[in-house]
Amino acid sequence: MKTMILWAISILFLTCSPQPVDKGIRPWPENPRYWQYKGEPVLLLGASDNDNLFQSEDMITQLDSLAAAGGNVIRNTMSSRDSGDLWPFYQRADGLYDLDRWNDVYWTRFAELLNAAEARDIIVQIEVWDRFDYSRDSWLKNPFHPENNINYNANKSGLAAEYPEHPYKDLQPFFHSIPGMPRYVTELDRVRQIQERRVAKMLSISLQHGNVLYCMNNETNTRPSGVKPGSALFRKKRTRRQ
Repeated sequence: MKTMILWAISILFLTCSPQPVDKGIRPWPENPRYWQYKGEPVLLLGASDNDNLFQSEDMITQLDSLAAAGGNVIRNTMSSRDSGDLWPFYQRADGLYDLDRWNDVYWTRFAELLNAAEARDIIVQIEVWDRFDYSRDSWLKNPFHPENNINYNANKSGLAAEYPEHPYKDLQPFFHSIPGMPRYVTELDRVRQIQERRVAKMLSISLQHGNVLYCMNNETNTRPSGVKPGSALFRKKRTRRQ
């Protein structure tokens, strides 16, 4: 059974595999509190004015400014909720999305970001799912919303029309699509198929680069599948967060 945590482990393992041992970003063996890149220890420092820089028209200008200032890392959410952002899926003339087809421009921009960042020795930390895309007003325009695509309806997906609460409350079953998770229902299997296909598409681009770090999401209370509240591992994770 696949789990979110296994996804993360697999992603991090595969990230470095296409790269020579001394080239990709990885923990520095002499002090794992630091990273190494191209075989040398690095302290990652950086910023941008957009947390999904590949969606910005001034992407190259921002990368150049960061490199000129000595910066070497950006955060990049695979997000689409801001005005003017593209979604990764094909949108038909009637406004509905086909989740089995891609918006090629979205993925081209993502590839351009990774290429440009690597050319400037800038590390890109990817957040695979931005939780704020899946709650409140942002959810209403999200292609995964049952009313916004041709691939499933609410009954066949296990997804509701509204999730008005703050995403930290973890009420969105989109993030519980693994069997055994608290909000999992079998209808979510169709959603998970599309999730996995989207992750595979992202990896087909990002695994060509050694300047990429990954995390699944941020500001989350979703526990890993198979880790039950009250277990020793769960208590250990919560203690570390505090």
